[in-house]
Formats: sequence, C-alpha cells, structure tokens
Amino acid sequence: MATFLYLTYDSKDGDFMDCIRKKVKEEIDAGWIGSNRSCEYYPCHYDGQDCTFCYCPFYPCHDTRFGEMIKTKKLGDVWSCSPCLMIHDEDVCKFVSSKIKELGITEPDDPKLAALFDNAAEIYLKKQ
Repeated sequence: MATFLYLTYDSKDGDFMDCIRKKVKEEIDAGWIGSNRSCEYYPCHYDGQDCTFCYCPFYPCHDTRFGEMIKTKKLGDVWSCSPCLMIHDEDVCKFVSSKIKELGITEPDDPKLAALFDNAAEIYLKKQ
C-alpha cells in the first residue's frame, strides 16, 4: 500500500524506495496469507481484502488505470496508487504468490516480478 507508506514515511528510515523494497521482500518471504483480520489496519481498503501484499510489489507501476503522479512537500513527485485495489484482490494475490514461488523470485528487484504485472492487471480488470 504505497500511499500508506508515503503517509508514514520518515526520512531517517532511509530512501523511500528502500523502505518499499524491504516490505515487499518480507511479503515475498511470507508467501500468500489471505485476509489478515488481526492487523491493526484491517481493513485498510475493504472487508475481505487479501493482505498478502500490503505494499505493492509493482510499485510504482506508472499505469494510469491504477494511479497517478502527485506532488508532495516531503518527497516531491510520488506515484499515488491510493484508488487501486488490484493487489488486494484474492485472485491477483494467489496468482502473483504462486508465480513468485514457481519462478523462484526472492528479491523485489527481480525483473521476473515486474513481468507479472500485465497478467495480474488482466486478472483484476476482467472482474471489473
């Protein structure tokens, strides 16, 4: 959830994208978890959401179907995906998680992860 990270980001924590990569790495390591009703932020988008990827592994996707660039005082131009719910769709999360495992993806910077975006978007958009 990039917007949440943007709102809570503290520069003493390091580079903005480093913070996102760290969280996505934790999510890759954890694998598919489904809804996490014990999370203090649940539901951050909608009841029944899939919480496997609290931080989107595709951030920033720069796909205007899912977000837009915004200007911030703290970080300058930032990709905001606050209206996007794709990564909280159960079918998308199961697809991405299974592909991560199948392809042996262990790092958020692996190009194989970014290559999953188009198929994930297709799964999500077919349901809209």
